[in-house]
Amino acid sequence: RSIGEPIERLADVAGRIGAGEASVCVPVDGASPELRAVQDVFNAMACSIADSQRRMQATIEDATDRLAYQATHDPMTGLPNRRMFEQVLEEAVVASRRAADHGTLCYIDLDRFKCVNDTCGHAAGDALLCAVAALIGRHIRAQDLICRIGGDEFALILRGCSPDDARHIAEELCAAVGALRFPWEGRVFRIGASVGLARIDDPLNTPSEVLKAADTACYVAKRAGRGQVIEYCARLSL
Repeated sequence: RSIGEPIERLADVAGRIGAGEASVCVPVDGASPELRAVQDVFNAMACSIADSQRRMQATIEDATDRLAYQATHDPMTGLPNRRMFEQVLEEAVVASRRAADHGTLCYIDLDRFKCVNDTCGHAAGDALLCAVAALIGRHIRAQDLICRIGGDEFALILRGCSPDDARHIAEELCAAVGALRFPWEGRVFRIGASVGLARIDDPLNTPSEVLKAADTACYVAKRAGRGQVIEYCARLSL
């Protein structure tokens, strides 16, 4: 018994470790110094295995978080990307139907961005997009979401926002982008922004219809001379 029972406990704990149970050990109660030494070594091994499992789990969780972030964020500006935008827009439309929550989608297209890209290259264009993303971030509220949805186009979801407040925010953004001076290799560029607005809380609208309406209003703003804010309505003419 003095040998058999401790060995049985070692076998039992080894089986539990093999089954995935972490942080288990055996009592150091062997009848001989040799058996106690085996128990000590076994416990040290079990502790090492548990530590390795914890480190591996932390590494997996960190990698999973990074992959999830990369899947939903623009790598250049750090803003949410089109994938996250479409998800949040759908949630906003559903929420507006359930709680009559006021909301507006702002479709923002930069004016004269192509000139910077074509004149100074993509490095300048990328730096300008980052500058605009930071600028917009400073002019919106904590509950709002700004996304880069492609090229020089951004989408801003304004939550809990009346039509008048939404227009005011959009006009402030338009003016801020218009006032931006972008220096690059001895040159200073001026751009602008055309903004299309569409209400999210129309009970008849789907997410794709809201996006199409805001895009249409933005197109009209560009055609009307750029640097403007246009709100979508059914009689809006392309």
